[in-house]
Amino acid sequence: MSWNQSEVIAARQIIVETAKGILSESVSPVEGARTIARHRFKARLEDDFDILPFVGISSETESLPLGRERAHWQARALADLQGKIDESQAWALAVASTHCQSLVTRSGSLMRWPD
Repeated sequence: MSWNQSEVIAARQIIVETAKGILSESVSPVEGARTIARHRFKARLEDDFDILPFVGISSETESLPLGRERAHWQARALADLQGKIDESQAWALAVASTHCQSLVTRSGSLMRWPD
């Protein structure tokens, strides 16, 4: 399979910026994990040690309505799920923080064309 260098670098940039957002608390840990997991193949990082935890977070929380999809849920259902959402966000942050920091630290090498 042929990979486009600019596509790989762009996906890696999204991953690093999302990791920074999780660390700064400007990005929800669960939504950030979903973003990172979604971009892992284009970034050619599907087996990366620091990426795999985000795949797990995304998988474990896929049933939770976050972001734009909340608009399709009834207010009562969202209220009933809020405790689980809050708990999942805290868990995701605990799992992701070290890996976010590692991705940010490695960002220079990640932005070079992969071997």
